[in-house]
Amino acid sequence: MAYDGLVMRGITQECNKLLAGGRVDKVTQPNKNEIILHIRSQGKNHKLLLSALAQEARIHLTSTTAPNPDQPPVFCMVLRKHLEGGRVLSFEQQGLDRILYINIQSLDEFGDLKEKRLIAEIMGKHSNLILVDPAKGRIIDSLRRITAAVSRYRQVLPGEQYLPPPSKEKLPLWLETEEAVAGRLMAAGLSKALDQVILSTYDGLGPLSAQELIHRAGKSPVDTLEYFGQADYLRLFQAIAALGGELQEGIYQPEIYFQSGQTSQAGQPGQPGQFSQAVLPGQSGTPKDFSAIALTLYPEKQRQRFSSLNEMLDAYFRGRGTANLFRQKQSDLEQIIRREQERCRKKAGLQAEAVLEGQEAQKWQLHGQLLMASHYQLKQGPEAAVTDFYDPEGKTVTIPMDPQLSPLENAQAYFHRYQKARQKAEKARIYYEETMEELAYLDSLALSLTTVTGLPELAEVRSELQEAGYIKSADKEDRQKGSRNKNANKKTGAKNAGHKTADKTKEPSLGSLSYEGFTILYGHNNRQNDHLTMKVAKSGDLWLHAQKIPSSHVIIRNPDKLDIPERVIEAAAKICLWHSQAKAAGRTAVDFAKRQNVWKPKGAKPGMVLYEQYQTIYVTTDEEEIERLLS
Repeated sequence: MAYDGLVMRGITQECNKLLAGGRVDKVTQPNKNEIILHIRSQGKNHKLLLSALAQEARIHLTSTTAPNPDQPPVFCMVLRKHLEGGRVLSFEQQGLDRILYINIQSLDEFGDLKEKRLIAEIMGKHSNLILVDPAKGRIIDSLRRITAAVSRYRQVLPGEQYLPPPSKEKLPLWLETEEAVAGRLMAAGLSKALDQVILSTYDGLGPLSAQELIHRAGKSPVDTLEYFGQADYLRLFQAIAALGGELQEGIYQPEIYFQSGQTSQAGQPGQPGQFSQAVLPGQSGTPKDFSAIALTLYPEKQRQRFSSLNEMLDAYFRGRGTANLFRQKQSDLEQIIRREQERCRKKAGLQAEAVLEGQEAQKWQLHGQLLMASHYQLKQGPEAAVTDFYDPEGKTVTIPMDPQLSPLENAQAYFHRYQKARQKAEKARIYYEETMEELAYLDSLALSLTTVTGLPELAEVRSELQEAGYIKSADKEDRQKGSRNKNANKKTGAKNAGHKTADKTKEPSLGSLSYEGFTILYGHNNRQNDHLTMKVAKSGDLWLHAQKIPSSHVIIRNPDKLDIPERVIEAAAKICLWHSQAKAAGRTAVDFAKRQNVWKPKGAKPGMVLYEQYQTIYVTTDEEEIERLLS
C-alpha cells in the first residue's frame, strides 16, 4: 500500500480546505482500529476516517457508513468527552512524515476554551491515534497504549510526555539542486539498487512513488550508480525537479492502479471518473495500489484518475473491501464444493470396487456349476479336482471347499455367494452412475465459481448449493437454533422468505456480445445456463456446449432463421471454450445444435441437458482473443 508522505501531504491540504473551521458533531469507533470524526463544515456533513489497522492505516474522508457497537470503546468515550462540539482549527503534517496533527478547540469541564490535538501516526504495524494536551505536551489517551516493555524509545500512556517517533534526515524533492544531486545519491550507496537510494535520500516517497520517479528518468529500479554518467544524473535531476515543483505548488494527480488491464469506469482510460463500487475480478479489475502522482510506469488502461486524493482513497478502500469480500465468499463456496467433490470421489471408488467384485464373481458361479455337475463323483473334503467342461481342452480345476459341507452344499454356497456379489454389483453400478452424475454437477458448480463476475452471481451459486442440500438454508438454521426469541425468528423468517421469492422471480443476468450482426449470449453458472437455454433461447437459435466437459451454455440468436456464418459459430465456440474447464487445454471440441434439439430430462439438476442432431467444431483461444471478442 502506497500511503506515503506525498499522499499525507495532499490529504492535509485537502482537509484544511474542506474541514478547517468546521465543528465536530460526533465521534464514532466502528471497530478497534478505526475512528470516524463527523464534522460539519461549509454547510455539509463530512466523515473523516482515521485507521490504525496495520495493513490499511490511513486518513481520508469517506462516504461509507459503518455500523457501530452498542457499547463504545474507552478511547471513543475519551474522544467524545474532549472533542465533540469542538471547532477544527487546522491540519498539520510533520515535515513529509506520515504523522498528522488535527488541532481542535473545545470547551473543558470548566467551560474554558482549550486546544486538543489528535495525532494520527500512520506507520504500518506501529500506527496509532493519540490524543494530546498541546499546552502541557502530555498524552490524554491513545488507541493503543505502548509500555516500556514494548518500546524503550517512548511510552504512549495517559499522563506521559508525548514524544514524536524518530525521524530520518531526508531532503524534500523541491530542495534538490543540479550541482548536489550526484554527490548526494552516491553518498547513499554506489552498489545499492536505485530505488533504495532514492527512498533513503528523499523525503515523503514510498516504494511506488520512487519507482515512478525512476521511470520518469528513464531508468530501472534495479540499476546501480556504479555505471551512471553525467547524463544519467541530469535525467534523474530533471525528473526530481519536475515532480518536486508540482508538489510544492500543490499539484496532485491521484490515481488507482489495477492488477489487470481494465478500462476505467469513466469511459476513457486514465481520465477523471467515478470509481465503480463493485470492483471485482473479471468486471472492473481489482484495485492493486494508489498514488498521489500519475503512475506513468503502468499502461493507461490499468489506471484511473481522480479529482481528489480523498475521493481516490475512499474509492480504493471501498473497492478493495468489496473485492476482499468477493474473494472470501468465493473461497468459502470453493471449500464446500471441494469437500463434496472429495466425498463423491471416495464414494465412487468404493462403488467401482464393488462393481469389479461382481465381475470377478463369475468364477464363483463357475465353481458352483462344476461342483453341481460332478457332485456324485466327489467326496467331502477341503478341495475338489473337477474337469472344466467349459474349457475346450478339458483342463482340471481345483476348487476350494468347506470340509464340513458336502460337495452339493458347497455348490449351493458358491451359487449363493455369486448371487449376493452380483446383486451388490448391480446396485453399486446404479449408485456409481448416480455418483458420477453428482460429481459432474459439482464440477459444473466449481466451473461457475471461476466465471462469476460479482457478488450477485456468487449469491446465485450459493442459492443453488442450498437448493441442492449442500448448504443449510437460513430458515433451517433458524429452526435448529430453537425458539429463544420467537418474534425475532418470525421476522427473520418473513424476511428470508421475501428474499427467496425475489431471488427466484428475478431473471439472472447473462453475458452478451454482438458479433457480425448476431447476438451471442452465455451463462456464468447453472442457473443462468438453465434460464438461457430453456427460457431465453427460441427455435432456430444455435446452442453450443463444450463436448463432455462442464462449460457455459452459449446461444447464437437467430430470430430470422438465417444461415449462421461459420466464423460466427467459431466466435461463439471460443466464448464457450473460454468458459469451460478446458480453456487452457488447447484445441477442444465444442458441440452445437439447434435449440429445438436440446431438452432437459425430468428431474435433471440445474444446467444439465441432453441434445441430439449436433455438429462439432474444434477451436482454440486465449485471453487476448477473448478480450477482443468481448469488446
